[in-house]
Amino acid sequence: MSSLVDVANTVGRAFTATLTREEQRAMGQFMTPPAVAVFMAQCLVASATQTTAKVLEPAAGGGILAAAVVEGLLAKPQAERPRRIELLMYELEPRLIDGLKALCQQMRVACEQCGVEFDYLIRNEDFLLSELALLGQPLPGLLTIANPPFLKLNKSTDRRAALHAYAVHGQPNIYALFMAATARLTPPDGGWCFITPRSWMAGAYFKAARRTLLQHLTIDRLHAFESRTEGFEEDAVLQETVIAWGNGRALAEPGANILVTRSQGAGDIATAGIQALPLARVVSADEHAMFSLPAHDADPFEGWTATLKTYGFEVSTGPVVAFRATEHIREHGGTDTVPLLWLQHVRQQQISWPVQKKREHIVATAESAWMLVANAPMVVMRRFSPKEDERRVTCAAYLGQLPGPVVGLENHLNYIYRRNGTMTPNEARGISAFLASHTVDAHFRALAGSTQINATELRKLPLPPLDVLIQIGEVVGENPTLATIDTVVSEALALTADQQPNNMNVVAG
Repeated sequence: MSSLVDVANTVGRAFTATLTREEQRAMGQFMTPPAVAVFMAQCLVASATQTTAKVLEPAAGGGILAAAVVEGLLAKPQAERPRRIELLMYELEPRLIDGLKALCQQMRVACEQCGVEFDYLIRNEDFLLSELALLGQPLPGLLTIANPPFLKLNKSTDRRAALHAYAVHGQPNIYALFMAATARLTPPDGGWCFITPRSWMAGAYFKAARRTLLQHLTIDRLHAFESRTEGFEEDAVLQETVIAWGNGRALAEPGANILVTRSQGAGDIATAGIQALPLARVVSADEHAMFSLPAHDADPFEGWTATLKTYGFEVSTGPVVAFRATEHIREHGGTDTVPLLWLQHVRQQQISWPVQKKREHIVATAESAWMLVANAPMVVMRRFSPKEDERRVTCAAYLGQLPGPVVGLENHLNYIYRRNGTMTPNEARGISAFLASHTVDAHFRALAGSTQINATELRKLPLPPLDVLIQIGEVVGENPTLATIDTVVSEALALTADQQPNNMNVVAG
């Protein structure tokens, strides 16, 4: 006899087989692989002790996660097994309802064979518009498990965003609303488990959702899929995904750890190594409450309290928005133009201009002055880098070598400059090398799966002493290789650690 998980997987796959890739993306409907579903459920039910277990799957699809939870509960020793399971599933797609009903009938049979009462309710409606979600009151014994749809919402027209405004900041994604709404339902004796893209863990758009999660949950376990393709391999989802588990105790115990595991995909989950990391290493204590997944137990930044602002530097986004500045941008230079730098002009530790592939000049007049910056030393970096790049940050020290009193920076670039003064060449070289180093690369890869390094993350980045950054700039020279950078940065940080015997964790591992 097929397992409940296998039955649910067959239902889900049969449905997605009827969809085109465009339809699947429009629905945000990606089915959870069986091995991942079982892994999620096993961890969720491991400490479940409810006499009556209430199971919620708010975006059911084929019901594979609910099936995995029911199987996990029935597999527990008889003394720990619930006497009754009450299952509630929400699914908006009407074509999946009959399959869910058939699955629930098989769940009933499996429960009866184990002497467990079983009842279920399937609602063919949007969970986010349901009375349960809008009321937001904890349900005793609730175990929530979900793989919600991945869709951006228009917060000005989609009432789901308005009804869950407590979890909305900037451009919302529907999966974050599912996470936040169910967090409010989770009681102290309940559990919560989601598989989603990693993007909720950092960045301003998910700030409100993170705060809601931490207000109602203690996140006690995380699992990261390192490959963008192997988490949902059958659906070819190009996302770094993460599984998060939590319980309804919003205040974590002093000295609490978060268990962190990693695998490439579903195939190597069973052999994933485990880290037990202090909560403070994973969740920042400031208003942003960003999550990170550090690769090493030791924190190479421990003891560093300085940031760019400490040293008088600021980070901004390039002010030239091309489609709004069309009348000022030129393909060929003239007496009234200055260089315009785009993403393509910034290579790792090198500015290459012109490249003859863009409109690389911008008119410099009083009318366009507001979108131009002083032609002075700064660090220029790409806001987006291909995932396959060796380093997450692609940046270069710009020393003012291009002609003109000002230059243009297109909006897909960030730049670091001294607000009330001029950055020195060695400061520019040192900061650029530090940002491109393996130490900082590991930090940003732990912080988010996204390839975007936003200004908020740069402003929060802990920095070593300024004289160390200047020393790095003096040694690396012009256009250094990454190998040179790593050697110079490691030696500089090791020397700093030697000078601070009470702070040995400064050294990068």
